Amino acid sequence: MTTKEKIVESALFLFNRFGIVSVRLQHIADEAQLSVGNLAYHFRTKDDLVEFIYEQIVLQQQQLLTDLRVMPLFVNLERHLQNTWLIQQRYSFFFTDTLEIMRAYPAIKRKHREHIGWQKLQIQLFLDFNISRGALQPPVTPDTVGQLADRYLLITETWMSYQVMQGTPVKELEEGVFKQAIWAILSPCFSAEGREEYEYMRQLPFDSLG
Repeated sequence: MTTKEKIVESALFLFNRFGIVSVRLQHIADEAQLSVGNLAYHFRTKDDLVEFIYEQIVLQQQQLLTDLRVMPLFVNLERHLQNTWLIQQRYSFFFTDTLEIMRAYPAIKRKHREHIGWQKLQIQLFLDFNISRGALQPPVTPDTVGQLADRYLLITETWMSYQVMQGTPVKELEEGVFKQAIWAILSPCFSAEGREEYEYMRQLPFDSLG
């Protein structure tokens, strides 16, 4: 592990455990067993470090959605949700304190607005494909697909925060419950063929989805 990677891992450990506001560069340096000067060589300020970590989140989410666009079938969405869960576990501080981070870091807020728009487009493309192949029912109105994509992103991005506000610690959250919440958005739109495909997928061994 490089020094830079060690700093990032130490920051993630502290951010996830104590929240981003409570952690200073000195805390991160202590956790990484480095001097503040050594840390500052890689990240001059805490803002620089937070923005670097945010970019890692974006890159990983973009890769997942790009992979989904290649094979936008239900089984691939299930795999996508599994990997989305792993990202949210790794960067739980971001998904539990998103609004606070947006207020504190205007540059991240601007980038995140663009990123959300890009994610929505990818989900709309996924929905359009599955409508065209008959797995989802055609939209009732032209804006139905966009509204469905909005609901998908709303639940995906805020589910963890809502559960924590309800009193459930991050470490006690369950992947299966998260995925069920997402599928519940799509299931009312299943065609008969889509429901059959979904039920078949649910019977597959976990390893076959990896």
